Parts: sequence; C-alpha cells; structure tokens
Amino acid sequence: MTNRIMMVLFALVCQPQIIVAQKDTAKAFQNTDPMGGPKSIGRQLEEENNAITFQYRYNGEVLKPYYDFKKSLNDKYGLQFNAFYTSAYIYSTKTIDEDRQAGVGSGILDLQLGWNLVGRKTGKNRGTLFIKANSRHTYAGPDGPVPMFHGLTESGYYGLPATGFNDYTFRILELNWQQNFFNERLGIVLGKVDLTNYFNFHGLIIPWRHFMGFGSSVSGSMNWGNQGFGAVASYRLTDHWYVMAGIVDVYGDQFQDGDFLDLGEYWQDGLFQFNGEVGWVPSYEERYFKKISLTYYTSPEYTAVQNGAVISRGQGVAFSAHWFFQERYVPFVRFGFSNGVGENNFYSADVQVGHGWRFRYHDILGIAASWNQPNIPDVDDQFTAEVFYRINISARLEITPSTQFIINPTLNPTERSLLYFAIRGRARL
Repeated sequence: MTNRIMMVLFALVCQPQIIVAQKDTAKAFQNTDPMGGPKSIGRQLEEENNAITFQYRYNGEVLKPYYDFKKSLNDKYGLQFNAFYTSAYIYSTKTIDEDRQAGVGSGILDLQLGWNLVGRKTGKNRGTLFIKANSRHTYAGPDGPVPMFHGLTESGYYGLPATGFNDYTFRILELNWQQNFFNERLGIVLGKVDLTNYFNFHGLIIPWRHFMGFGSSVSGSMNWGNQGFGAVASYRLTDHWYVMAGIVDVYGDQFQDGDFLDLGEYWQDGLFQFNGEVGWVPSYEERYFKKISLTYYTSPEYTAVQNGAVISRGQGVAFSAHWFFQERYVPFVRFGFSNGVGENNFYSADVQVGHGWRFRYHDILGIAASWNQPNIPDVDDQFTAEVFYRINISARLEITPSTQFIINPTLNPTERSLLYFAIRGRARL
C-alpha cells in the first residue's frame, strides 16, 4: 500500500504535461529586442514580468500593486524594469590539495531596465536603451574562492562549474542602444554589449535558471570575452535565414573593484574580437526555442593588461542546434573547434549534447554531456555530465538542485574523476 501511494504522489508531481504558455496580457511586457537570445535584457524583462497561466505550487500574487505599478510605467513611458537575486552553493568531492575549499557559495543581484524611446506607439523600427546593473559576491569573504572559478582554483576541473557566479563590486554590466530598421529586419546594437546574448546560444543557456556548467552552456572552444564596448548588427535575409556580425573589446570589463563602468582597455586601440553567424529559424520570434546556427570568431594579437603576456591571434567555429517539441521537449547538440587561443578560451575542440523536459508546475529537468580537448599540451580529454531539476515554487520563486560529473579533471591529474553538487535559489521582482 505504501509503495502504491508513493507511486501516485510521484506521478502527480512529475507527470509531463503539454501546456501552452498563455500570457496574462494585463501585465505583459513586450520584448523590444528582436535580436537577442534567452539571456538578453529584452527577453528577460518580457519573461520575468509576464504572469504565466501555468499551475504553480503556489499561485498567489501578493505583490499585485507592485506589478500594476510596473505596468503603468510601461504603458505611459515605455519603461520596463526587473530585479532578481540568485544564490548558489557548490561542493566538490575532490580538491587539488587539502588547503583548498571543497564548498563555496555566492550571490547575484541583478537589475535590468529597458526604455523604449523610439517607435513605441507605432511598434515599428523601435529604439530602446538597455541597462543591466549587477553585483556578484562570494560568501567566502573578500579573498575567498568563487563558484565560477572553483574548478580552476580549488577542484581542478578545467572549465567553469558555476558560470556567472563571480565576485565583483556593483557595476554597469551592459549599457547599449538598440535601433531597428526596415520593419525590424535590420537591428543594430551599440554600447557595452555581451556577445553571448546574441551568438551561439541554445534554449537552456541561462546559468541561474538552467545548466550552470561550462560543458552544458556556451561553446568552450570559442573565446568569450567579458562585456565591453562594441556593436552587433543582425539582418533577416528571409523569414527563416539571418546573418549577424558583432565586435567587442577583445577582453572587455577587467572587473576591478570600484569600476562602475568599464568598457574595456583595448577598444580605443582598435583591438576587437569579431563574431559572425548565419542561422536558420522557423520564424524569428521562435529563435529562443528553435534555431540552427554556425558561428565564427577571430580575435587579434594583443598584450594582456593584467600580466603583460602576449596573447596570439585566435579563431574558431562553432555549430549549435536546439529545438522545442510539443511544448515540453528541448534537445540540443553543439560542437566547435578552434586554435585554442584567447584569455577566455579553454578548449581546442568540444561537443555537447543535452535535453530538457518541462513537467508539471512548469518544472524543468535538464540532462547534458560533453567531451572537450583542453588547449593545454599533453593532457587527457575531459568528459562532463550535468543534471539539474528546477522546482518552481511560484511564478517568482525557484529552487534548483544539480550535480556535475567530471572525468579527467585537467588541473587535478591525480584524480580520475570528481563530482559537484549544487543548489540554487532565485527570487524575482
């Protein structure tokens, strides 16, 4: 009898459901960024502020006056804003030596704003100011390790086990103007930009909501610089095909304490990384969920500001494909190869495969595996696997346990494998 009851309870919680997301238009924010991916400010503002009619575990809306106020600002002035806080703790079963920390946590305070100042009433050829202000802080103290670099400094995985969970003072992370032309077929972004918002993304790429490990998110064979001064342009050749090109300061924000707005150290000398992409989508509005793309990057030779090292010219290509089936299945496959050069490049080749499932209460299960060839001579290839389950307590509160398995951690050669266990909590306003 007990086993039968447990099976029924499990089915009620985990039963997949075909659910079509319907937005509560009374609170809807329209995405004024027709270029970016799931991680872009415009998409985040739209997704975080629309009340979805899914059945959550807790469906109460105790902050209705607050969301009514946000709606009034959008209706009157085209001003949208969003705030959320994400906390993460990660623990490794192995460390490089006994002096390293096995467990560490950090938090992210994120403030996002979009102000549609051009074309708001007509809805055509819109121009929008986007701002993202951000504080990321370790719970281990001023000189303590951070989850993002735990593999490099503590446990030995050559990669980022908790992408984005860094430590730096409050700053403007993105500040740019996006202008659209020709009925939104051409879009141009200028300012402090994040290239990962536009290039080589898949549908489960947001590290505070989906996969957090490097082997399951961005392509590690690409050189992803920090946010910096640059520009991105996208043009829709047809209803299905598009081309995109972007440049950004070759390294970007140095993340020095007290720098409220750092555009990068190299752009004034004309040292930019270039990204180009061609892609196919069933429709441009579906690019978050269904896209096939090929991305190329090249970065110039330069001298690193922090240590004076000469960084050679880098180049590489990456393929990505993801598809959303029946409102609940999200498979993806990705691979890339490069010459392995760049301050933020880890691998000369990598392959990623993964799948996401949407369940009851809008929960998401994600499973992914990857192989990579580190850009360090005479080391073994690494293999990674990651599993997460996002539990939606309500439309505004999430808890996400996850685990990662690493084979052949490059910087801990005495160990053949290690495990990471992590927990994330996220609240948004």
